[in-house]
Amino acid sequence: MTMPNAQNTPEIITVDPKADEVKCDGGGGALGHPTVWYSLDGVERVECGYCDRVFVKSA
Repeated sequence: MTMPNAQNTPEIITVDPKADEVKCDGGGGALGHPTVWYSLDGVERVECGYCDRVFVKSA
C-alpha cells in the first residue's frame, strides 16, 4: 500500500469570493514558473497547469 506523500499535496490558496481572476508564478522566485493568469468567472476554483496550486474562492 502506498502512503500519500505530503509533497504531492497541492497548495490551496483562498482568494476573495469577488475575484474574477488570479495569477500564479509558482511562488519560487527564480525557481518558480512563468506568470500565468486564470479566470474565476463562473467557477469557484482553478488549478495551475504548471505547479498544481489550487485557487479557491472563500465562502
